Amino acid sequence: MEPWQSDNRFLTRAFAPVFDERDDTDLIIEGEIPTSLRGVFMRNGPNPQFKPDEHYGYPFDGTGMLHAIYIEDGRAQYRNRWVLTKELAEERAAGRRIYNSSFSAPPHANLVNTNIVHHAGRYLALYEGGTPYEVDRELNTAGLFDYGGKLPGVMSAHPKVDPLSGELLSVQYDLDTGDLLYLRVDKTGNPDRIVPFHSPWPAMVHDIAITQSHVLAFICPLVFDFSKKGPPANWEPERGAMVALIPRDARVADDIKWIKAPAFFHWHIANAWEEGSRIEAVMPWYDSFSLTGPSKRLELHRLTIHTDTGTVEDQTIDDRVCEFGRINDAYLGRRARYCYVGLRSPLKGDTPQAGAFEAIARYDLTTGQKSVHQFPAGMTVCEPVFVADPQGRQEDDGFIFTFVHDAASSAGSFVILDARDLAAAPLAVIRLPRRVPAGLHGSWTPM
Repeated sequence: MEPWQSDNRFLTRAFAPVFDERDDTDLIIEGEIPTSLRGVFMRNGPNPQFKPDEHYGYPFDGTGMLHAIYIEDGRAQYRNRWVLTKELAEERAAGRRIYNSSFSAPPHANLVNTNIVHHAGRYLALYEGGTPYEVDRELNTAGLFDYGGKLPGVMSAHPKVDPLSGELLSVQYDLDTGDLLYLRVDKTGNPDRIVPFHSPWPAMVHDIAITQSHVLAFICPLVFDFSKKGPPANWEPERGAMVALIPRDARVADDIKWIKAPAFFHWHIANAWEEGSRIEAVMPWYDSFSLTGPSKRLELHRLTIHTDTGTVEDQTIDDRVCEFGRINDAYLGRRARYCYVGLRSPLKGDTPQAGAFEAIARYDLTTGQKSVHQFPAGMTVCEPVFVADPQGRQEDDGFIFTFVHDAASSAGSFVILDARDLAAAPLAVIRLPRRVPAGLHGSWTPM
């Protein structure tokens, strides 16, 4: 893979791509990996092989690269592979970039760069602008996966898998038409609900929340219109936001209830739960959003939706900048006490980079208590993934996994923290011979 460089801010520092596919065994481990952990951690993220055009932007662009840490018997291995899409194969054959960035003129590629989930025995690499790709445990690309032709068009990059029913639930969107699609796939991998409906305006639905009875989609007032010159989306707060309450057993669009909410924007939702006519959702919350500039406020909020009165309350949990909220997935869609986020916490000498964070925070959503693991100066992380201790009994019996980028080193590391004592020194630091770029979403699959 021929290396190249760019001064695009989305292709430098923590986001600079790597150009090799590696298999590293017997990695150096500082501390000890808990012996109860056996499985594979996979994470997806943008990593263009060929130099993009000048409009490249994170997180919208860049072919997906999977990074995996295999853990067994207290030892660790590392492997990474590009998702070998049809478009990447064409570019490799041509020896150059063929496809343009998302907000440039066509042609556009299915980048498969956002998420990796394991459901019904399959590993699916996901991107909300294209069909999923199936990969195997060794990160080899098997090919496009459309549920045997049952998937109508693209799929969400953020489906949720219910820990009790085993169902996969998602909402897909179309920025040109405003069309939405509710998809439910049963635990065997068979789609048993495909419900088209329409958004009040064309908007991104990057993530959803589930409860025991509903799927929630928030339509935020970042309104897309590709017929105009300039940025394809405008912030229009006068519209407010809309909440789609989708019964999980919905069959037609008329089953869906809409509730108006104050204007806000979000990328991700940590969790939601319901009790009677009350639904609570916890998420990193933006006061506005622009494709060309930063928001004024990004902080952790709790939205309370009253389904009987059709009203929404908005409460600030913490005003510190944060993103990538995760919980113990065994509590997904139910009341969870603990939430983990990437936290903006630069030390002296640090220059913050949007999309990467200098600390990880744990919030007790019952007491409001917060604990923070601060990484040393020059080090950044992205999503903190909770991995349950197989021998644990309580919600927070587990570990936080994350790749760490060190601005002062060409090497990388993978850190395991004690989720119960987040501020403590890492339980284990797995040393990697080469850095791993900051990326997006990951998941742990136990053996």
